Amino acid sequence: MPGTPSTGRDLHVDVPLSNVVVGRRPEGFIADQLLPVTPVSKQSDIFYKYNHGHFRRHETNLTHRAPGTEPKKVHFTVTSDTYFAPNYALGTDWPVEDEVNADEVLAWAETSAINLTDRLMVDYEVRVAALAVNTTNVQTVTSINTSWSNTTGSRPLDDISDEVENFRQATGLMPNILIVPEQVMTKLRRNDHLRDVLFGDGGGLVTDQQLASLIPGVSRILVPAAQINLFGETETENGSWSLSDAWGNHIWLAKVDLLQGRFTDTWMNAFRWTSPLLGQPFAVQRHPFDAKKRKFDIDVGYYQDEKIVSADLAVRVQSVI
Repeated sequence: MPGTPSTGRDLHVDVPLSNVVVGRRPEGFIADQLLPVTPVSKQSDIFYKYNHGHFRRHETNLTHRAPGTEPKKVHFTVTSDTYFAPNYALGTDWPVEDEVNADEVLAWAETSAINLTDRLMVDYEVRVAALAVNTTNVQTVTSINTSWSNTTGSRPLDDISDEVENFRQATGLMPNILIVPEQVMTKLRRNDHLRDVLFGDGGGLVTDQQLASLIPGVSRILVPAAQINLFGETETENGSWSLSDAWGNHIWLAKVDLLQGRFTDTWMNAFRWTSPLLGQPFAVQRHPFDAKKRKFDIDVGYYQDEKIVSADLAVRVQSVI
C-alpha cells in the first residue's frame, strides 16, 4: 500500500523564497500602510458596524431618574456587511538553463519571486487608490481656491485646517491620517505659507512629519510616491512606455482604525484569509520540475478583500495642484 502523498505546504511551499517576498514592498507604495489588515478564519463572512451617532445623542432630562422608577432605556443599532477574499496570484516559469547558469543557485528563483510580488503589490496599490478616488467612497469631494502649485500665493494649511473642522462637524471625530501624494508634497515642501509658519523667516524646507504636526488629530502622514506603467507588453518592450502617479493630484483626510473584535468604525479595512494549504500569505509555491519541458514553475498569491467600511470617515480635496 502506498503511503499518504504529501500535499499543500508539505510539498509546494518554498519557505526560503517565501521569506524573501514577505518583507518585500515596492518603494513609495502605501496600500499596506493605509489599510488595517484583519486576519479572518473564513474566506467569506459577515462583519458588523455601528452608527456612532447614537453614542453622541443628547435628550433633555434623559438621564434624570425619578424616585422609585427605572432608568430610561436607550439603544443603538448595528448593521452588517459581508466580505469575500478573492485569490490574487501570479506565476512564472523558466528553463533549466536559466536556473543552472545563474550566478547563484537561488538567484533566478529569488528574482522571479520578487518580480511576482512586486506586480501583486502594484495591483494592490492600484485597487486601493481606485477605492479612494471613487466619489461614493468618501464623505465629500471639495476643491481649493488657489492651486498649491502656486507656492507663494496659496495657503495649504488654511485649506487643510478647514477640511479638518468640516470633518469634525460632520462626524464628531478627528481624522487621523493625511494622504499627500509625492507630486503634491513636492510643492508643499517649498510653500511659503508653510515655511513661514514653521520657520518664521521662510527658511528651510517642510518635511512630511512637520506638515503632519500642524494638522490637529493627524498622527500619520502617508506620501505615496508609487508610479505605475499602464502600457502593454509591446510598448514596454520597445521603450514607448511611461509612468503615471497611482494616486493622482488629490489629498485625503481620513479616520482609519484597527478592527476591534467584530465591531469597527474605520474608513477602509482589508480582510485577509490564509489558505490552510499554504500557511501564510504571499507564500511561494514551487511546483514539481517539468522534466519533459525542462522548466521550473512558481507562483505567489494571497486572499484579501479591501472594503470601504464607513465612507463618511474620509474627505477628498481634489486637484490641489
